Amino acid sequence: MSFRYAGFLRSINVGGKNLIKMDRLRQIFETCGMKNVKTYIQSGNIFFDSNIESENTIIQKIEKELHKELNQDVILVIRTVDEIKTILEKNPFDSLKLPASTKHYVSFLKEKVRSLPDIPPVSEKKDVEIIHISGREIYSITREINGRFGFPNNFIEAELNIKATTRNWNTLNKVAELITK
Repeated sequence: MSFRYAGFLRSINVGGKNLIKMDRLRQIFETCGMKNVKTYIQSGNIFFDSNIESENTIIQKIEKELHKELNQDVILVIRTVDEIKTILEKNPFDSLKLPASTKHYVSFLKEKVRSLPDIPPVSEKKDVEIIHISGREIYSITREINGRFGFPNNFIEAELNIKATTRNWNTLNKVAELITK
């Protein structure tokens, strides 16, 4: 039996660090036994099939190979097609009256939230706000403050003490479209 996954890598090809070509990334996943491997943009979105049912086994194999390649720890979070669909269906952004300039994000956590942050979970600069926590995902918004938007990943990791990787809502919608092809 084969399972279809979306993988999200943390901190590759960002700010000139952990640089890896998408062809090489696909090769690494294939070396680890993944099939039908495809990537989307350079920020570490990857789709693949696996006969391995255990997400932890897949993650450990791939993170080990990525460490060999980059000589750096790289975090991989994976979700099934159904999990991606559920994340998009929950869409808490639609029920909020937000300015058009607000950016929407989903952060994928390595594990479930152990304890909820103080309410309301807003960054010190007031540029990031967590609006919904569901299992291993956090939905957040960012606002422009002094000409810059916040980015939720560091705030979420510090607030919850859990490793995460974050994608904007538009990217996640595109991932959902591509993973089902």
